[in-house]
Amino acid sequence: MSKLSEKLYERAKPLWDKESENEFVAAMAEGTLEEEKYRAYMLQDYFYLIDYIDILEWMHGQAEDNEVAEFLKNAADSTRYEKDTVHIPNMKKLGISDEEISVAKKAPDSEEYLNYMMGKARESLVYGITALLQCSWSYAYIAKKVSDRYGDKLKSSPYSEWFSAYTSDEYQEANQRWIDILDRVVQDISSAEEEKLCMIFEKCAHYETRFWNIFISVKP
Repeated sequence: MSKLSEKLYERAKPLWDKESENEFVAAMAEGTLEEEKYRAYMLQDYFYLIDYIDILEWMHGQAEDNEVAEFLKNAADSTRYEKDTVHIPNMKKLGISDEEISVAKKAPDSEEYLNYMMGKARESLVYGITALLQCSWSYAYIAKKVSDRYGDKLKSSPYSEWFSAYTSDEYQEANQRWIDILDRVVQDISSAEEEKLCMIFEKCAHYETRFWNIFISVKP
């Protein structure tokens, strides 16, 4: 009998493959992405990370399973650490000021995506775990696929660190831990509930594509 994660992967893989060829992602890999577009991405991703952490912390407060609770706490803590020690310093290097951050707003597509994930988490902890896993897993998949495609050429890109962060052993192992947690907690669910989780995962993959597309139209 197939694990849920295997079914999620099959549903999302075609979308992830398209995302790996997205104009924005390809330009990052080639090193041709205009800095203004990357600045816009970093600013929106900053807001995304804040809400992502909030969802993880809310879910942690609802978790009754000790292993799940510990995982969610660790995921929130590590995401916050990445935001504070990597993301924010990189924003500063790009010249994104505190004033710019204070007046900026979340892009509508990003806000809709985050609201969807929070809504699913409030419906069910398992729904929330499934929705947030898609984000983690898609980055792990896309970064590796693009890195394999571009090989050594990627090293000369000014955005190579983005790919190395998500292909690192640490990130890949954390993502696999997330997959294993989900597979464990859904062992006894019905076929109907399993299909609903697949639909949530697939919808989040569509939202992820919309998130990437936000930055293509940014004018340098």
